[in-house]
Amino acid sequence: MEVAGCSDEEYRRLALDGDFGRVLTIGVIVEHDEQIIHRGLLGRERQTMLFHLDETRTLRGFWKLLKGFNVRRDQVVGHNLFDFDLPFLYKRSVIQRVRPTIELPFTRYRSQPIFDIMHQWNKWSPRKFVSLDRLAKVLGLESSKNRGIDGGRVYDKFCEGCHQEIADYCMRDVELVRDIYYRMCFADEEVV
Repeated sequence: MEVAGCSDEEYRRLALDGDFGRVLTIGVIVEHDEQIIHRGLLGRERQTMLFHLDETRTLRGFWKLLKGFNVRRDQVVGHNLFDFDLPFLYKRSVIQRVRPTIELPFTRYRSQPIFDIMHQWNKWSPRKFVSLDRLAKVLGLESSKNRGIDGGRVYDKFCEGCHQEIADYCMRDVELVRDIYYRMCFADEEVV
């Protein structure tokens, strides 16, 4: 969507606003009993692996993955889900007339069914924000941003035709979030 009269800087800023921005891709890892049953990106053509730019199709694929989601048993895990990703996806779904298959409760100060690693790390302090990059460094994990691309460069990389580079970056982000989640849950630690 073109926004008339916008400078390049304004256009890039609006891209992060669910009112005007668009969903290019959604990276996911779906697990059952700690076993990965689906890993990949929504928003790409299977044959060419290029992004198809059909936002409606991407959103439908996302909500289809959540069909059957049980808010008492299952979790959606991410970084800054409450303040960015989920509101963005809901807004874009309304705009594109894609009905969500589930109503996720945006109830804060808990970790079920939404585990937001940013808010859990800061114990819901309203004045604290920790970037995924910083959290990775603090925990001694490799940042997903250290290979020449981060969220601020996705648009440029897309314009350059670097679809695989974007895909790799997105999956590194998703895998890093998963690693941090398991670290925060002490999944690999012995009980003392």
